[in-house]
Amino acid sequence: LKNHADPTRVFLAGDSAGSTLAHHSAFRVFRSCSEKRVNNIIIDGMIMIRTYFWGSNPIGSELGDPRKDMVDKWWLYVCPSDKGCDDPLINPFCEDGSKIEEMGCERMIVLVAEKDVLCERGRNYYEGVVKGGWNGKVEYFVSKVKDNVFHSF
Repeated sequence: LKNHADPTRVFLAGDSAGSTLAHHSAFRVFRSCSEKRVNNIIIDGMIMIRTYFWGSNPIGSELGDPRKDMVDKWWLYVCPSDKGCDDPLINPFCEDGSKIEEMGCERMIVLVAEKDVLCERGRNYYEGVVKGGWNGKVEYFVSKVKDNVFHSF
């Protein structure tokens, strides 16, 4: 890699919870250095594949979906916190959440699946990035009639 990779064109990518990790990694890079560079590596962009963000208040298709309660319980099991499903680790736009203008990359694409219970959260994430004062370029794509992890099957 040392002889063939371009350290100025590194992308963070994640599927589902991996996209949540990519999101938080981009912020940590920015906060750790003023030039968006760590060990001569620059994060050029992020690929957010069917994002795993959540919140206590149901939105869109979550209303009346029995999976909402299940996902709430998963999060409380994985990350017990006094903030519950409005913890910034899972809800980037909650009161204590990310300041999107501090994201440490230049561009991103947010990919969602139309039938995924997390679809509305992915759309909200995209809209939050667009409206949040971030100076990068962001694109949004919906896979029609698909659910989360459809590509695995």
